[in-house]
Amino acid sequence: MKGMVIGMENQDRFLGLLREMVEIAHAQQDRLTKEEIRKYLDGQELTEKNMQAVYHYLGENRIVVEGYDFVPEPATRAAGHMDKKEKMAAGRETRREANMRLYHQEVERLSGDLGKEEAMLLSFLKGDFSLKNVIIEKYLHKVVEFAQRYKKRNVPLDEVIAEGNLGVMAAMQIIMENHEEYILPGGGVDIAKFFGTLEMETIHAMECYIDGMTDSKDWENTMLAKTNLLHEAVKYMTEEMGRMPTLEELSEYTKISGREIKEISGLSKEVKKIY
Repeated sequence: MKGMVIGMENQDRFLGLLREMVEIAHAQQDRLTKEEIRKYLDGQELTEKNMQAVYHYLGENRIVVEGYDFVPEPATRAAGHMDKKEKMAAGRETRREANMRLYHQEVERLSGDLGKEEAMLLSFLKGDFSLKNVIIEKYLHKVVEFAQRYKKRNVPLDEVIAEGNLGVMAAMQIIMENHEEYILPGGGVDIAKFFGTLEMETIHAMECYIDGMTDSKDWENTMLAKTNLLHEAVKYMTEEMGRMPTLEELSEYTKISGREIKEISGLSKEVKKIY
């Protein structure tokens, strides 16, 4: 993220907090105060420059931060032929691609063939847990490799990678808690089991995230369809009846329960007037 320098160990949790904050803001009419943001990020060691980067990130996700003027970066391609929305989208995509390129470079620098590092893995399994971060860093290129499998799933690749990284950390915790089980009777490392745990937890984390995104999109599409149906129903029934329909009448006409009508987020003002 622009302007942020965060250690590898804390990066994924921080990205998770930012995504959660975006979701919270969507439930608050896409607005947050600086105080709310600071409270939510309590425990993160952030400078004022870091906070400005957080505000900018929220602005990129169409969240209004009270007291902060979001200025989108200009798009670099065919800007003269784009409207404002297209320019913002192109700018975000350009930054995302640039960030991914930098991340790939960093991963390539850190990566290594853990299969040839049995001595290090054995030391780790015998209790030298200070090697955990080194092992994680050398495995990050595998996370990127796994993430490539989901390119056709219409989800942001960088976020899939971030979730995969969380899966790696979960796997390492499992291995640490059961480290003796990964040492063969002859004293060597059970390579198949070690890498099997890493791969299983990494892919599980990615697929859980993708499934959640898919479910969320399906839910959003359903809510949008129902909101549009209610909007059109109110408009039609008002014209036919010469008055606004009651909640019961609207429910009968649309076959949507009165309770669900009240719970649907993003209802139009016309629909809200009936209850």
